[in-house]
Amino acid sequence: MEPTPFIFSIEGARPTRSAVSLLKETDAAGIILFARNIQSPAQVRALVRGLQDAVGRRLLVCIDHEGGWVLRFVSGLTAFPGNAALGKAGDPRLARAAGARMASELRALGVGVNFAPVLDVVERYNPGIGIRSFGGDPRAVARLGSAFIRGHQGAGVAACAKHFPGKGAATVDAHVSLPTIRIPIAEFSRVHLAPFRAAIGAGVASIMTSHLSLPALDPSKTPATFSRRIVHGLLRRTMGYEGVIISDDLCMGGAMAGNRTVSEATVEALRAGHDLVIISQSPAIQLEAHEQFRLADESGLTAPQERKDRARRIARFLRQWTPVAAGPLPRPDRRLPAEIAGKAVEVLRQGGAALPLRLTDGTRKPVVAVLWPDFREVRERFTFEGGVDAPLRNIRRRLASWPARLRFVLTPVAKQSPKSPLPKDILAADLVLVFCFEALRFPGQRQVLEALQRVPQERQVALLLRSPWDVRLLGPRVTALTAWGYREAQVDALVRRLR
Repeated sequence: MEPTPFIFSIEGARPTRSAVSLLKETDAAGIILFARNIQSPAQVRALVRGLQDAVGRRLLVCIDHEGGWVLRFVSGLTAFPGNAALGKAGDPRLARAAGARMASELRALGVGVNFAPVLDVVERYNPGIGIRSFGGDPRAVARLGSAFIRGHQGAGVAACAKHFPGKGAATVDAHVSLPTIRIPIAEFSRVHLAPFRAAIGAGVASIMTSHLSLPALDPSKTPATFSRRIVHGLLRRTMGYEGVIISDDLCMGGAMAGNRTVSEATVEALRAGHDLVIISQSPAIQLEAHEQFRLADESGLTAPQERKDRARRIARFLRQWTPVAAGPLPRPDRRLPAEIAGKAVEVLRQGGAALPLRLTDGTRKPVVAVLWPDFREVRERFTFEGGVDAPLRNIRRRLASWPARLRFVLTPVAKQSPKSPLPKDILAADLVLVFCFEALRFPGQRQVLEALQRVPQERQVALLLRSPWDVRLLGPRVTALTAWGYREAQVDALVRRLR
């Protein structure tokens, strides 16, 4: 039986009876691992082996493990700073090394497909992409993305360029709703398609499409995921891509626009020209989508030659990108992330607090208030190395040697406080270090910045962890810097830059 064009999510960290039954009943080509499936590298290796043994065939084992913002392992693998940091560092050698190291670690666990790198060109604040992008220069994105792809695939794991045809100019998050991008076709091709042309030239094994509407490319305004004009016409025929085309998750808000069911989205995406579709919801929805596909396939979903071509591409993909987990388990590398993070630190604004900081004149220890985001509020949405409490422990340790009296305050992230989020004594501190976690998105962090308007700007230093674009919310005399991300290596690099 040939594999069907599905990549399904599963529940649990061990092979369950329901997961095995789902994969056997549907002949799905593969699975995608999420945080709920991951406890440790050893456990993931056992999960992959156990599933394949129980199902009795090789599976595409896929993961979103981009580095930076999108990181699936709390521990055991290298925590890379991510694309924005690589973009700021600007060194293809580092991008290639990061891709190779990431792939070698995943391959050791039996993971054969990594949905990375992001090739969206981001020139301004984008809530769905942000620091996942290499930056706003299409030539740099193309150069760094191609280097990452070559390193990654050279180490034995398929890369996946995303999100075609490019959603860097989106102003809403496709996880929530459908973005519409209105850019003239010549400009869109020059800026947003350029990195994908480079990725194809670099031999990228797969390309993931995006849920967005692009009237310049498809005047019918059909979302790219379901647009045959974009998927089959532009990517497959005009750009000549011969690899595997994969949809983004069909359960995302952007895919459901227009009141599509997941089953309807499945058929539309395959008719548009995808080889594989991702469905991350419940087994009942996955089984329903499979049945809808089966009926449509029997009724001539695509032309016979296209069906044969899709089956051939999936079979080739399975042969090439289903590694056998073997050898020693990975050991995290600290040197490479530190090198990337060190080169990514950027002073966005030199305000009244001069860098490096001079904390004392020798007569007394100054009071330094350290405002740190309470990551427990977003623990279900983001992964933090060592667990959700580890970043606070680490920053306490790194600042412990400062010649100052430190006052740590946990600040709200997703939740707004009914009263001021800052204790009154913070207003009298000699220096306030505010570590900010995307105030443009999270109302609690925006409330913190608003409360700081009562503190003289010359006594503030803002360290922008997740969104350098938050600088627009700061007063003009507030010193601001970023390392283009919030991984441990990046926070370390920021603290070193302060003094």
